[in-house]
Amino acid sequence: MHRIPNPAHRRRLAAALSTGVLVSLVAAVLPASPAAAAPPAADLVVTATAIAPRDQVVDVGGGVTVEVEARNAGRKSASDVTLTYGLPAGAFFTDGNAAPEGWACDFGAAARCTYGALAAGASAPRLRFDFAFPPAPVGTISAVTATAQTTSTEFSTANNVDEATITYIRGVTDLEVTTVQADPAQAIVGDTVNIYVQVHNTGNMTADEVHVIVPLPTGFSRVEEPYSSPWYCEFGDDPASGQPTWDCTAYGLVNGYTPSGLWLTAKVADAVPGEVATVTARATTNSPEDDLSDNTGQATVTIVEAATVR
Repeated sequence: MHRIPNPAHRRRLAAALSTGVLVSLVAAVLPASPAAAAPPAADLVVTATAIAPRDQVVDVGGGVTVEVEARNAGRKSASDVTLTYGLPAGAFFTDGNAAPEGWACDFGAAARCTYGALAAGASAPRLRFDFAFPPAPVGTISAVTATAQTTSTEFSTANNVDEATITYIRGVTDLEVTTVQADPAQAIVGDTVNIYVQVHNTGNMTADEVHVIVPLPTGFSRVEEPYSSPWYCEFGDDPASGQPTWDCTAYGLVNGYTPSGLWLTAKVADAVPGEVATVTARATTNSPEDDLSDNTGQATVTIVEAATVR
C-alpha cells in the first residue's frame, strides 16, 4: 500500500527545488568578481595619447606632446618593466624632458624608460614627453608608439603596444601689433618722445623672421633706438618710400608667445602747435601669413604750445 504524500510537504519540496534552480541560474549569469576576472598572471596594458593641441603638427615641422600610461591588469607582479618608444624618421625627444618618479629614461637613440616591478592592479606614473617632428605634407598621419615589456610571464602581450596618432596641418603665422604707445601724448617742440611697440604671434607656427617698420613722424628727429632683446633696430631711409624709418628685426617669434616690446626715441624738432603726429608700427614676416588685418598699430602725439600745462 502506497502512502499518499502530504500536500504541504509536496509544496515545500517544490519551493526548495525552485530556489535551487534559481540560485544556479544566477550563478551562471552573473559575471565573476573583479578579483576572479583578472588574469592569473601579470598583464601589462599600455595607453598612448597625443595631447591637444599638440596632437597636430604643422607641415614645416614642430612639436607634439604624448602621454603614456602603463598598468598591470593581472594578478601577479610584473618585474623589470620597460617602455620603448617608436618614433617616425627624423623625430626626437626635445630638450627639457624629465622622467617622473620611479622611471629612468634614455632620451637618446634607445628611446627607452625602465620602471622596475609593477604590482598587480597598479599603474606606473604617467609619462608625458615632448617630441620634435620633421616636415611632412599637409594631411600626413604619423604616430608615436609605446611598447611595454616585462621579464615576468604575461597572460597576454596583445595589449602591450599602443600608438598616439599625429596629424600634419598647414602652418601659418598671424602677427598682431598689440601695443603702440607714444609718451608723452602731448609734447612741445624740443620734447623727447618715447615710442613703445609690442607684437604677438597668434598663429600655429613660429614666425621665422619678423620686421617691425616704424616711419619717423613728420616734424620729428631720431634720437636713438635702445637695444631691446630680442629686437635689433636700424634707422635709415626706407627703400620704397624714401622716408626715414626704423626697421626692427627679431628671429623665431614662437606662436603664442609675446616677446619684450621694442623702444624707440625721437624728438619734436619743428612741428607746429596744434598738429597731431601719428606714430605707425607695421609688422611683417617671411613666414606664411594669411591675416594682415591686425599687423598695424598707431599712436598719436599732439603738439601744444610751450606754455600749455600738461
